[in-house]
Amino acid sequence: MTGWIETRLLDEPWDVDRRITELGLTKDGLVNAVQAARTASGNATALHPSNAAGTFGYHEGVAALRQEFIGEEWVIDRKDGVETIRNDRKGLKIGFCNVDRACGEKAPKPRSDKGAASERACGPMLFDPEELRYFVRDDAVGLAFYYLMVDETGRAELTRPKISGKTFEGAVERIFLLSEGDEDETFLNLDDDGTAEDFEPKIVRK
Repeated sequence: MTGWIETRLLDEPWDVDRRITELGLTKDGLVNAVQAARTASGNATALHPSNAAGTFGYHEGVAALRQEFIGEEWVIDRKDGVETIRNDRKGLKIGFCNVDRACGEKAPKPRSDKGAASERACGPMLFDPEELRYFVRDDAVGLAFYYLMVDETGRAELTRPKISGKTFEGAVERIFLLSEGDEDETFLNLDDDGTAEDFEPKIVRK
């Protein structure tokens, strides 16, 4: 397949640590952001809107990323309404995203649609339709946009995706951070776009 390269997948601890350091990040800082997002998601109750867990987690995930890394090299970036941290020296942006499943065989899918601004930030769609999961053109260069991706059970990866049709269609690079999740612990309708119209709270008289 001339002109195409296989998606880079890093899951061994030493490879992960080395690559994260190359990106100007720390694994502890990324894991702290994951844990902060998970804690915030856990604050959602049946009384909240159906997408509350995902919304809470997203807000705290972005805030925690910034708290962990902004300083001499990393700054807050909100270009086109996409909330990230940016490192001009390394040519990187990092955002936060709730996904269906992190660290699986297939590249994750976002729990909510990605807009045109995110698609522009991640670069044009460069995948062969028959090889969406594993290959990307070797001319996929430019600003590197990564997402810290977290699923409902706490699995997490740092991944440079490609976006097409408002969703992720494969990835240039995937770095597994937390490959084990709690399968028995899920939060309420993570980023569910539905409404809670059918929910009727019970009122108990004292």
